[in-house]
Amino acid sequence: MAKAIERYELDASSPYRTQFLESVRVPVDGTEFLMLSGLTPPVIDRSVPDDRVQAYGDTETQTRNILKSLKATLERRGYALNDVVRIQGFLVGDARMGGRADFQGFSRAYMEVFGTAETPNIPVRTRVQVAGLVEPGWLVEIEATAAKTG
Repeated sequence: MAKAIERYELDASSPYRTQFLESVRVPVDGTEFLMLSGLTPPVIDRSVPDDRVQAYGDTETQTRNILKSLKATLERRGYALNDVVRIQGFLVGDARMGGRADFQGFSRAYMEVFGTAETPNIPVRTRVQVAGLVEPGWLVEIEATAAKTG
């Protein structure tokens, strides 16, 4: 008998709980895939209005904090960073960079996590610059897919 698809809701405090899931586990021929909805940065400076980039940090800081959240979510679902097979990074242009996305800042934080002694497996990756994200202060949103056998 095939395993069932498992759907994991967002935390009860999330305003988006009724709109989309945190993640979905899909079994396919002995492999289980975990697909995560877009992860966004946490507020790191509550003294700044949350519609400002300064509330979340620059692209590198936002990426680093999102990857910490990714790791925690994966572990909660029985996966690890080494199980990540796909990353999609959506970056907004940074005013401090003349409206260009800080792809280098994204990559610096990314390389602290992937391709390391602790996490040697690197996923396929896409980085794109987008016109905007849901919150004006967000510079980064990351989607991920993990997979493991057995």
